[in-house]
Amino acid sequence: MDSLDSPLSTKVKRQILAGIFNCEIDSLAISELLSFSNNYFAYYTKSLESCRTNSLISSHRDIVSLLASVQKPDATRTSIEELLRKRLADDEKDEAEEIIDDTIDLTLRLLLMVPTGGYSTASRSITLSGGTKFNWKGGTVQELVQREFGLQNSIKEPIKLEKIFNARNLERIAGVEVRWTCNLADHLRMRDDDKAVEIFHYATYLKLHQNERSILPKPFVDETLRTLALLLPEHDKNIETWFLKHETKLQKRRKLPLDPLARECGQLKVEERQIDQFHYWHDRLVILKQVFDEAEPRNIKQWWRDRRRRVQWYTFWVAAIVLALTIFFGTVQSVEGAMQVWLAMKGSK
Repeated sequence: MDSLDSPLSTKVKRQILAGIFNCEIDSLAISELLSFSNNYFAYYTKSLESCRTNSLISSHRDIVSLLASVQKPDATRTSIEELLRKRLADDEKDEAEEIIDDTIDLTLRLLLMVPTGGYSTASRSITLSGGTKFNWKGGTVQELVQREFGLQNSIKEPIKLEKIFNARNLERIAGVEVRWTCNLADHLRMRDDDKAVEIFHYATYLKLHQNERSILPKPFVDETLRTLALLLPEHDKNIETWFLKHETKLQKRRKLPLDPLARECGQLKVEERQIDQFHYWHDRLVILKQVFDEAEPRNIKQWWRDRRRRVQWYTFWVAAIVLALTIFFGTVQSVEGAMQVWLAMKGSK
């Protein structure tokens, strides 16, 4: 395969995708989604740039080989470290631990789209930037995934996920900033004292994981895609316009591009928008919906856009119009009275 410095050819991309998503190189999924994979490969390239080159990852072939190794059912962190130590070049022995750690962390970052590494004894820690970070210390990668992406249902509060509850209205009505993340573990996580929410938008990556041999559980992948369908309903023209504006904004800032398939994940029916239909992202959705419901309009624009409580909305605007008309006619009468006084005084002279 080509060296890391060479442009990624279609053949190389197919081999990388087959290694990451544990499927055949000529599978239907890769053939259908290859044209949409540029967003993932932008992430792939950026991840490579953040990791120093060494003899363990001198080509894309090395990375594909490592991806296959860590996904073996009996592969533990210790067994992978021993495997890499044997492959290490003689002039790198002095920095063996750092190089091996960097190589394993890069492999998991490409596989799970979650930063890894760190010195915490817990399985999960927080990076300096505030992002969630996994620490693979013991067990297999499958066990790490099951532990970190397990079921969550600790918040027992009934909520309704109405049609008005979407990413665009989070910004327009509730004033919650939408931030796009390439960290799957931070999907739907609230930030900055509930003033921002992160959304994982790599739908192509998720759809490639929709196979029985994937490292990620299929129910987890399916539900993550349904959260995108909930927040970015496919047939909503307003969402499409809003999404394109965000896309343009990121391009101007030279950030990683948005995955266009994020807003092509379908549109949930009424029965699919029930909170008890979500098991992996249940608690984060409840918190996000609570923030949305409790947010009060802070300016005239938000008052106009906020249709969550229609009776209250109509009452407010009827009262506002009555007040405006009262002020207007009162002003007209005052001006008219002043003119009459002025004309009377002028006539008396």
